[in-house]
Amino acid sequence: MSDVSTYLAEYQAALEAQGIDPTLLAHEAEALELLSGANLKHALESFRVSADRVSSIWDSDYGALLLEALGDKCAETERKVIFYEAASARAGAFTSWATAGGEALARKIDLDRINGKLAALGTGQ
Repeated sequence: MSDVSTYLAEYQAALEAQGIDPTLLAHEAEALELLSGANLKHALESFRVSADRVSSIWDSDYGALLLEALGDKCAETERKVIFYEAASARAGAFTSWATAGGEALARKIDLDRINGKLAALGTGQ
């Protein structure tokens, strides 16, 4: 299990402990794997709206973690980039909503990790 998938599992358990069902958004994310083109673009927008309704805990955005995990699973570079870019956008927004410097630095960890994956793919993030 990768570090992200381990963290994602821990995050989901923490959501459940707070009475938040993480499975609905996880299933919506999994469905993205089967889509491409315009269908994927529209589904990512729908996912964004759904993910915005899930409370974030710790210093990570659940939607960003799900999208990053999808990117990690992809064999095709083009699809990795799509999922990582969507994850980066969510993580970037989440970071910008921080109310203190230390909070922003903690939230930026996910953003830096995702952008590092994009850079490794040659996207220049």
